[in-house]
Amino acid sequence: MPLKTPAFWYRSADRPTTATEIALTPFSWIYEAGRKIRNSGIKTEKANIPVLCVGNIVSGGSGKTPAVRALRELLRANNLSKTPFILSRGYGGTLPGPVLVDHDTHRFSEVGDEPLLLAKEGQVIISRNRPEGAKIAERFGADLILMDDGFQNPSLKKNVSFLVIDGSSGLGNGKLLPAGPLREPLNEALERTDAAILIGEDERGIKNKIPAHIPVFGASIKPHLTPDPHKNYIGFAGLGRPEKFKKTLEDCGLKLTAFYAFADHHPYTDGDMQKLLQEANLKKAVLITTEKDWVRISEIRRSQIQTLPIALEWSAPERLTDFLSNALENITSKKARAP
Repeated sequence: MPLKTPAFWYRSADRPTTATEIALTPFSWIYEAGRKIRNSGIKTEKANIPVLCVGNIVSGGSGKTPAVRALRELLRANNLSKTPFILSRGYGGTLPGPVLVDHDTHRFSEVGDEPLLLAKEGQVIISRNRPEGAKIAERFGADLILMDDGFQNPSLKKNVSFLVIDGSSGLGNGKLLPAGPLREPLNEALERTDAAILIGEDERGIKNKIPAHIPVFGASIKPHLTPDPHKNYIGFAGLGRPEKFKKTLEDCGLKLTAFYAFADHHPYTDGDMQKLLQEANLKKAVLITTEKDWVRISEIRRSQIQTLPIALEWSAPERLTDFLSNALENITSKKARAP
């Protein structure tokens, strides 16, 4: 069952370490040892087409999915890839894959909420075995793979790895799971990072921790909604950090009468929706949630829920385009020189 993100994971540096963090620290050591043992036994395979990985090192929301969507759009718009396929593990879904996701027939419980959302605008393969997923993508005509997450998974060789970081939350308290949100130490992650994507203002001083040779591409999440000033709204979200969505709604000027936070990837039951709809009727309010949450709501309820469409916008898209163009050209040149 999905759990809510602990508040102490993202405490500010000026606040004291909590007793819970101290108590969980030995388990972080065990987690790190297990991670290294597990990865040491994994063989890395190569795909026949470029693999661009978009991942993070924190558990919970960092803006990875909007970054994947925006990268796919940029690749297409600049003719850097005609048929980019997104490759995802399909977190939260029951199907192991490889499966080509059909937005109209698959359910989130089968393929995961993020792949289902991404499949609305392009081809998505889910596969717990990433190399097998890459082979299927190639078979279906992909000329490039955008690997959604998998930064810590060494089974498929990445040609370019993007590390996505949320500027407002950074790396949280800087500790490994479960004492903190980190999946691995930053210094290890940076050894495999070709470029970083920093979303929002750098409130935690992340740029100072990234070596000068790693380019940092700024971006921001822009909501696309004109609120009705005469309506009340009730917001809800099941994300790694649902408070971010609440703040976005408030920044949009919505008059919130209530907000409900659920665990990340929460599968909404009919009981959940009945309670929310009853309160909305009582307060004469509109229910609003994220696009990712919306796919986890039963189809018979979706027409009663409004979504907040968002898009990631690059601070300097031409600079990122040049980086991608050069990276892909280098990949092609290396393949041409290979025996």
